[in-house]
Amino acid sequence: MKHSLTPRFAGIGVIGILSVTLVFHFMVLSGLIPFDITWGGRLENRQQMLVFESLSILITVAILSLVAVRLGYLKWQIPPVVVTSVFWILTGIFILNTLGNLLANNSFENILGSLLTAILAVFCWKLAVTINMGGQ
Repeated sequence: MKHSLTPRFAGIGVIGILSVTLVFHFMVLSGLIPFDITWGGRLENRQQMLVFESLSILITVAILSLVAVRLGYLKWQIPPVVVTSVFWILTGIFILNTLGNLLANNSFENILGSLLTAILAVFCWKLAVTINMGGQ
């Protein structure tokens, strides 16, 4: 019997979750969503928010690009060992981020943030253990 968590499903899942996350970060950056519900409620001012949200957007776009490479949507010539290594690192980061979200100062991050980062950890793990997908 085939596993229901295929690499393609994991990749599309990462793209879906991070695309929504990207919209969320732009909404925080624009002021449509208050920044005090992000980063564990620890941001103290707008300047900190601009730096952290801009960094989040850059990292999210980089991860989206890497998933697109792994799925074969982007034909960038990145050595498969590099792509695989980054997905292993991302798996660890998302596990740690899940733990951090569980310790956040607001229930939004406790519940939704923890759930999403846990799912992303599983999806990145699946992409890390998958070899030769989409030319990667």
